[in-house]
Amino acid sequence: MADRMAAEIWIGGKLPRTLLDEFPISDLRVDFDENPFDATTEEGILSARDEAGLLHFADCEAAWGEFQELEGWLREHNIPFQRHSSGKYEHDPCLVEFRPDLPGTPDRYTLTNQDGAPVVRNDEIEKAMKSMERLANDRKRSAEKRLLAWERIYRRLSRSIPPKLPPLPPFEIADR
Repeated sequence: MADRMAAEIWIGGKLPRTLLDEFPISDLRVDFDENPFDATTEEGILSARDEAGLLHFADCEAAWGEFQELEGWLREHNIPFQRHSSGKYEHDPCLVEFRPDLPGTPDRYTLTNQDGAPVVRNDEIEKAMKSMERLANDRKRSAEKRLLAWERIYRRLSRSIPPKLPPLPPFEIADR
């Protein structure tokens, strides 16, 4: 049996009008209060957009904190989204972002706190701090070598920070 936890998903970009009939959103709710919307009409679907123009759904009992069918469908049709899942038991809160137009892997996975703010692993910070302390106390290295070491520490810290992706484009239904 799946662990169930709260999750929200925001969908942006263009949904081709030809895909409206197969868009798997009929069982979803626009917020945690379980407010329904009309998933059978274009006007009803567009009414589920938030103030940023993104299609927004929430479920306080999502299996594994995911919208598995919807997310798979969106990936298949290259429609960008982001999902935040709350943590529960051994599952950490996370933000999953799918951007088909980004180079490399279109999925970005970021650990977050319960409010959705990205977190950086403590062990990465501790390694950098130890390196910085050693470097600060090392007077034998030349200024040039110390600068190179600082740059390595900076790059290591930069890699531990989640990527900042551009915001999702507003959701629209297009003739495409």
